[in-house]
Amino acid sequence: MADQVLIGPVAASGQRAEQPGRVSWRPGGRTFHQVLATSLRAPRTAGAAGAQPAVLRATPPARRENPVSMIPPQTDAALQQAMALEGVPDAWQSGLRFIMAQESGGRVDAKNPVHSARGLFQLTAVHYRLNPNGVRSFGNAVEEAQGGIRYIRQRYGTADQAVAFWRQHHWY
Repeated sequence: MADQVLIGPVAASGQRAEQPGRVSWRPGGRTFHQVLATSLRAPRTAGAAGAQPAVLRATPPARRENPVSMIPPQTDAALQQAMALEGVPDAWQSGLRFIMAQESGGRVDAKNPVHSARGLFQLTAVHYRLNPNGVRSFGNAVEEAQGGIRYIRQRYGTADQAVAFWRQHHWY
């Protein structure tokens, strides 16, 4: 399904009003490039009282899932060791590998360039405490995996529930 981008106030049809100049997304129709091309061809009118806001419809690009085969063997071994240390069942392995592949590609101490997210499971600063040695655990694949397992257990209950959430939202 496509998204609808609303620019400016929207008060018609009982929709909630947005702040002028703000952009919001709603389910909708055409791609952004189609709307942009159409708007560039449309005649411009001077803003007047009662003028309708511009409505753009755009389809965000589909995000592909990273294959779990991209996880290096040594990182996979560290995950198995962390699973044993944390006492999670073997049934969690495929889900943990999936999340790890999406979040870091299996790179130990992976760093998000614009956010505090770090490590195999991209824990944010508020969750660094879930690593056995906090921030000092980064660079240690087993400890990073332990932190990720603890986060998933705390937030989702199981690895499969974390995967389901990730597939719906493309973050977890």
